[in-house]
This record gives sequence, C-alpha cells and structure tokens, in this order.
Amino acid sequence: MSAKDSGCKSTVWFAWGWFDVLYIALYVTTNLRHDKVPYLAAWEMTLAYWGDLGPAQALKLVLNWVLQVSLFVSCFLFLAQRDAARWVGYLQMPLRIFFIAPSVSVLVLGAQFFPDRSTVLMVVLAIASELMKFWSLRTFGGRAAA
Repeated sequence: MSAKDSGCKSTVWFAWGWFDVLYIALYVTTNLRHDKVPYLAAWEMTLAYWGDLGPAQALKLVLNWVLQVSLFVSCFLFLAQRDAARWVGYLQMPLRIFFIAPSVSVLVLGAQFFPDRSTVLMVVLAIASELMKFWSLRTFGGRAAA
C-alpha cells in the first residue's frame, strides 16, 4: 500500500469514527431533551419490561444493546486507527440496517427535521450508507505499509 493509500485509510477511519461520535451525541442529546439519563433510562426500561417480552422482542432488545455498545467500540477503534475497526464496522452493518441507524449519522440528524419522513426512504438511506461504508472499508481497509 502506498503512502497515499495510507493517508486515505487514516481519513476514512477518522471520518467513520467521527460519524460514530455524532451518532452517540445525537442519542445523548435526544435523551437529555426528554429529561432522560442517556443509556441508563433505556437500561432501566429494559430491566422493567424484560419479563414481559416474548423471545422475538427479547432478541431484538439484546441486538439493540449489542449495537449500542459496539458504537462505542467502533468509535474508539476508528479514531485510534486500529485495524480491528474494519471488522467491527462490518459486523455492525446488518444491525444498523435493521435498526435504521445509518453509519452516515448526519442522515439521522437530517431526518429529525422531517417528521413525516418515509420509513422506506430511511431504510434505503441506511442501506446506501452501509454500502458506502462497506466500500470504503474494503477499499482502504488494508494495513498501512511499515
């Protein structure tokens, strides 16, 4: 890999890391606006309703928590320029599409301005976001030359 490609990799890793930062910040600010303690309120709700959930709902809830935790992991790994970030990014993709949590988190920010937004449109944008991420990680995901 050339030095130029290594610079591209750093830029791509940096961008995906900051998109994760933005997504987490949006989650936190949305919760704070609704007078909720971010993550703690969701965890308390999880515990309160856990016994009432069927297997499908319980699985969905667990997968949502896996995604939420993995966002912190990928954020750190991308910003620290670790190669493992690529694999965490790949593993997140199905969850991001399922929960309509696109990697290009500005889509979430933009969607907040359109209360009548189409779910189909958001799914398409989430898929497009993940395809773009997959392409960029695949293209620039190799190890930098020593």
